[in-house]
Amino acid sequence: MKEDGLEPSPWKLCTVTQVEEVKILIRLIPIPTCTIMLSLVLTEYLTLSVQQAYTLNTHIQHLKLPVTCMPVFPGLSIFLILSLYYSVFVPITRRITGNPHGASQLQRVGIGLAVSIISVAWAGLFENYRRHYAIQNGFEFNFLTQMPDLTAYWLLIQYCLIGIAEVFCIVGLLEFLYEEAPDAMKSIGSAYAALAGGLGCFAATILNNIVKAATRDSDGKSWLSQNINTGRFDCLYWLLTLLSFLNFCVFLWSAHRYKYRAIESEEDKSSAVL
Repeated sequence: MKEDGLEPSPWKLCTVTQVEEVKILIRLIPIPTCTIMLSLVLTEYLTLSVQQAYTLNTHIQHLKLPVTCMPVFPGLSIFLILSLYYSVFVPITRRITGNPHGASQLQRVGIGLAVSIISVAWAGLFENYRRHYAIQNGFEFNFLTQMPDLTAYWLLIQYCLIGIAEVFCIVGLLEFLYEEAPDAMKSIGSAYAALAGGLGCFAATILNNIVKAATRDSDGKSWLSQNINTGRFDCLYWLLTLLSFLNFCVFLWSAHRYKYRAIESEEDKSSAVL
């Protein structure tokens, strides 16, 4: 209370607890930031895979699936792998590590980011093969014609891998943010994950615009040309692989520097006793 009888404004004067809570939230930022790249890769899959599927055979025996069904498969893979995650992965790793969750939150986020690198690298390999196959078999300028001998279900490999990456990364991230955020700010911690997902979609748009501008030649063609047989989607996937690897290295550095709140409080208690 001031001498004139007026209470100080809570916007100008904060308690020590409030300051510490904000510091905790700031310390959390690098981890969800590293998951933006995963959302960016998934967004690219959802857009590029449709164009790829137009050139591939989408028949399952006598049943032909619409090309626009392809973006459904990442969601299905996430749903299936999520059920296996809790029924298979967690019980097995719990016996090995002794951790009730099977692995620590940051370890699971790291596994997810590592698998996403494998996924996008496979996507680059397959797109390179698909493009060369189209050129060698006379489909270079028929980019809306399906190649009967090349099935679209090769795309399911990258979908399954990105599904594994999403499950490990998002489950680990949500548990990490919920446990590490201050008790009064759990919702803000969880919002970091949603924000990272949204920024990944936004970053994908920015990246595509930059790639188009940087790779456009005098004829107006670029890596992301409408005709994907003359474009270079494979180069974009290689670029995403490189960016994902660099992002993974940043995550390893951030995770190594981070101290869980429980461990930090135990160290504080030990130092206080000494």
